[in-house]
Amino acid sequence: MASIELSFIDYPKVTIDSKKELLVKIRDESGELATQKKIKKGIVDLKVPVLREWIVEVFNGEKKVFNHQLKLENQVVFIKFIDVALGDAIIWPAYIEEFRKKYKCKVYVKTRYPELFEKSYPNITFLKKGQHMKNVDVQITPMAIVDGAPMLDGPPAILNLKKQELRTKIDKPPLKRNIKKKYVCIATHSSSYYKYWLRKNGWNDIIKYLKELGYEVLCIDGDDIADYGLVKMRVPDGCIKRTGMRPLSERVNDLYFCDFFIGLGSGLSWLAWAVEKPVVMIAGFSLENCEFKTPYRVINKNVCYGCYGKRGNMNDPFYCPEHYGTSRQHECSREITFEMVKEKISKLILSSSRALPQAADQ
Repeated sequence: MASIELSFIDYPKVTIDSKKELLVKIRDESGELATQKKIKKGIVDLKVPVLREWIVEVFNGEKKVFNHQLKLENQVVFIKFIDVALGDAIIWPAYIEEFRKKYKCKVYVKTRYPELFEKSYPNITFLKKGQHMKNVDVQITPMAIVDGAPMLDGPPAILNLKKQELRTKIDKPPLKRNIKKKYVCIATHSSSYYKYWLRKNGWNDIIKYLKELGYEVLCIDGDDIADYGLVKMRVPDGCIKRTGMRPLSERVNDLYFCDFFIGLGSGLSWLAWAVEKPVVMIAGFSLENCEFKTPYRVINKNVCYGCYGKRGNMNDPFYCPEHYGTSRQHECSREITFEMVKEKISKLILSSSRALPQAADQ
C-alpha cells in the first residue's frame, strides 16, 4: 500500500512512497494554479507562496486512490514576513483580517512593527520579537510586495480575496498635542535615492510657502542625513526637526494632530494614510496606481516617469532603467517643480476648508 503524506508549510507538498507509479495532482479550486507529476517515491510540490484551499488527487492508472481538499476553517494559519519595510508592514493587516473572516481560521502573523496593529486587530495574533510558532497547519512566507505591481494588489492575490483598496487600522497611543499652532508633517528621506524629490531647493521652497500660510512644519524623518555613498541627503532647514529613530507611537501622535502630510513614496506616507491624514505624495518613479489613492499625488508626465519595476536591479539606490548614467537620470523626480507641489497643497487646503462647515453642522 502506498504512503501519502501532505504538508501545507510554505506551499503544498505531497510525499509519496509507492511500489507502483502514481500520478499526483495539486491544484487550487480555480485550476489556475496547478501541477502534476508521475512518481513512485519522492515529493511533488507547487512552490507558490499563496493561501488557497488546495486540492490534492492521486491516481493509480485511471483510478483515483486519494482525494483531499484543504479546508482552512479552524486551521492554524501562520503568515511569516521577512525583512519588511514600514510601508509593506502597514499594507497587510487589513487584508489578513478579511482573510481571517472569510475562512474562519486562526491567524498568527510575524511581521515588523506589531505594536502598530495589536489592539486594532484583536482576532489576529501578532508575534513579538523572539516568539516562535509550533503546531502550525498552514504556513506561508509571502513576498510583501511584487516589484512593479500595484502595492495593494499583492495581498488580495496572495490571500484569495477580492481586489480592493483596504486601509489598515493603526493603534493610537495616548494622544497629546505638542505644537499649539496648526502644522504640517513632512518626511524627505526614503529607502532609495531614486525615490527622493530631487528638485533643487524644492523642500526649502515648500517650507517657506507653508510658513507664509501660517503653518509650522514638522519633519519626522528617521535620520538627519542619509548616506548613499556617492551622495548624502540632508533634512531641509527651516523646519522643526523631530528626527531620530523614535518609537512609531510618537510618529502616530505627530501625524494625528497635523493638518496634512507631505512625503514621498515611502513608509511614512503609508503611516500618514493609515492615520487617515490627507497625503501630498511627491513621486515620479512609480505609476499613480502603485500606491494608495490620493487626489494630491504629484507627478510630471511630460518627462520619463513610472519606471518602477520595469527591469534592472531595483536594490541599486540610483536605479533608473531608462536613463542611467545620462543627463536624464532621475528626471522623473528632478522635473517635479515647486509649483506642481504648491498646486496640490492649495487644492488640499481648499478642499479641507470647504469640508469644515459640514463637519461643524454634524
